Amino acid sequence: MKIPLITYKANFVQNKNESMEMWARRTRQHYFELARKNFQCDFIFTGHHLNDKVETIIMNLDNGCSIEGLRGIPKKNKYILRPLIDIKRKDIESYIENNNLPFVEDLSNYDTLIKRNLVRHQVLKRWEEQSTNLVLRFNKLSKKAEFVVKKMNSFIKKLSTRFNIQDNVIEINDNEINFLSLNQKVRLIKYLIGSEKISWRYNRWNSLEQWINNAKIGSNIKINSNWKLLRDRSKFILKKYVLGSDGFNLVINEVNEYDKSNNSFSEIIDGSLIEGKKIKLRKWKNGDFFQPLGMVGKKKISDFLIDEKIDFFTKQNQMVVTANNKIIWVCGHRLSDIVKVHDKTSKFMELSLVPELKD
Repeated sequence: MKIPLITYKANFVQNKNESMEMWARRTRQHYFELARKNFQCDFIFTGHHLNDKVETIIMNLDNGCSIEGLRGIPKKNKYILRPLIDIKRKDIESYIENNNLPFVEDLSNYDTLIKRNLVRHQVLKRWEEQSTNLVLRFNKLSKKAEFVVKKMNSFIKKLSTRFNIQDNVIEINDNEINFLSLNQKVRLIKYLIGSEKISWRYNRWNSLEQWINNAKIGSNIKINSNWKLLRDRSKFILKKYVLGSDGFNLVINEVNEYDKSNNSFSEIIDGSLIEGKKIKLRKWKNGDFFQPLGMVGKKKISDFLIDEKIDFFTKQNQMVVTANNKIIWVCGHRLSDIVKVHDKTSKFMELSLVPELKD
């Protein structure tokens, strides 16, 4: 038929806890996207129909889904369009039969060891035989759920503009969300991390609700591979893992003169005061102290960070620079008075904290 065709061969390498079906789905989507870019197409069409959508809803219910799971398969997901998603399987089969269209049936679709096939052949098919409008009722339920979720997300989106979002950290103050239910708080967190379109299983949803309700100051919970949620004194803090954000290098350069920059992760010191000393970058620990710039006496790092109103998560990861084990810089916050630049300084050294590059 002179239709361009690209074929790909994939190595069967599964992720942790991933079934063959999950691997195949992930692999197909990956190569669909490659083909879309290769052919410079705007969209990918798939053949999902209404019965596929109902099967998904039933499986989501079995997994203990929230209202998101009642939406089933969306008609559009980024570049993927599903033009048959509102058409019943029986209507498609009738069209095929009436028009004598050849087709191929994948034999793996009859393997009831696969959950979807079990739902298809032993649940939905038998149920549909006794209820003519069953899939249409499910479709109405799906559209209602989609409408409600859209409305709730619209409200959550408007609410999210109140929060302080910067450098992959989102602060959620208690006084901004006290009026929300636990369910709505979880929904807000899902939205803020970009997971509002993903259906969570009941256990995952419930565990986050329980943690939010009982979290003690300083505790944290891993939401997914990218985000962690921390309980601070009067707020929750969402922290995103970013390559290089949790690993830093200390760069020391000699400069010609004192030139104070606006970068809090760069400081100029009297270089003569660290000559011949062992310089080290490390996280602070209990018992650490230093002499803050401008102060006569010493102060515990823990007290200094509290005075600076540093949240617990940032406090946990606070870096310091030492010279012969004496702290000369609480990175990003304050130099020690013992290395300050003065009128007789002749050698200027710049300390800079930069993200560590990883392969």
